Amino acid sequence: MEKLIWHCEKRKVSDLIPYCGNPRQMTAKQVEDLKLSLERLNLIDIPAIDTDGILVGGHQRCKILIMLGRGDEEIDVRVPNRKLTEDEFREANLRLNKNLGEFDPDLLVNFDTDLLKFVGFSDEELTSMFQLDMGPGSGGDDNPKPEKNKKISCPECGHEFEPSQAGKVKL
Repeated sequence: MEKLIWHCEKRKVSDLIPYCGNPRQMTAKQVEDLKLSLERLNLIDIPAIDTDGILVGGHQRCKILIMLGRGDEEIDVRVPNRKLTEDEFREANLRLNKNLGEFDPDLLVNFDTDLLKFVGFSDEELTSMFQLDMGPGSGGDDNPKPEKNKKISCPECGHEFEPSQAGKVKL
């Protein structure tokens, strides 16, 4: 079978066909966060489609673009050089829709708390990562950075680790 090579093409948002088996769901908050991202920064991460125009990834972005009245807009999409097999399609759909990344708290602590909240981090996530008080009026510069030699306890299981190991510890 020919190796997959992806390239960019222009397609009208309303011409893209949602994959009826797409398992990805979004909460109301995630919809609002994505809507805000599209309004402020436009389409950063472009959808992927199969050769027949069926969306492999980018369903939620396309739904929100249509919701924002941008269905007639032409956007960049990624298209393979050949029709995906059913197995390739399903794997790509899952891989494109599953967030595989984790954040390094040692680096994330350098971002302003208000920005982290603005882009979608919840108080619970930030509290869990940094063991910080995220009460009203807390801003990035007001929050202390974790001390390098002070142990942090995981709120879920109680496991203790140093901040430099955060995100790298296997529990």
